[in-house]
Amino acid sequence: MISNALKWRAKPERRGRKRKTTIKMDRRITRMLPVNTVTVRRHLCEANLFLRIPHKVPLLKKKRHVQKRLKFAKEHINWRNWFGEMEKWRNILWTDESKIVLFGSKDHRQFVRRPPNSEFKPQYTVKTVKRGGASIMIWACFSYYGVGPIYRIPGIMDQFAYVKILEEVMLPYAEEDMPLKWLFQQGNDPKHTSKRAKSWFQTNKILF
Repeated sequence: MISNALKWRAKPERRGRKRKTTIKMDRRITRMLPVNTVTVRRHLCEANLFLRIPHKVPLLKKKRHVQKRLKFAKEHINWRNWFGEMEKWRNILWTDESKIVLFGSKDHRQFVRRPPNSEFKPQYTVKTVKRGGASIMIWACFSYYGVGPIYRIPGIMDQFAYVKILEEVMLPYAEEDMPLKWLFQQGNDPKHTSKRAKSWFQTNKILF
């Protein structure tokens, strides 16, 4: 009895069925997935690779597009006013057009296994492009103060239609709901950067 007592060591408490895999095998499972699907799912969850729906992000084919976006993000990560407050972001009116597919889209739900806080890594996202099918085109805007008007664009959107939206939809909203000094944010679409649009902004003394 004394000999057995001297050899006794406390063992960790175990509950449930004994594990069929070792720690080394667990690592291989997350990479090779060679065993039963139930076992695979369990070990993937233990490795923080839970089943999730991937985020949709724009398809950026050119490296310079990625670099420009990254440069903008770095330049504005600490964009503050003279008092060190983040209120500059409150003075921006964000605008864009979007195509909404009413039906005929072939989209379907997809899932991806990824570690926590990695939803925007390229390998865990689904790339999106514009597709065909019955659709409508809309223009909309929003800011820190809330969602602005949504305007349905009839027919083809060109520089003349765009300036008309700025004059009749955007400007009345901004004059009523935005602060005295605000900045207009738009994309680099040819309609946005046309001479007619730039001239309109300059005439109305709007920063963009």
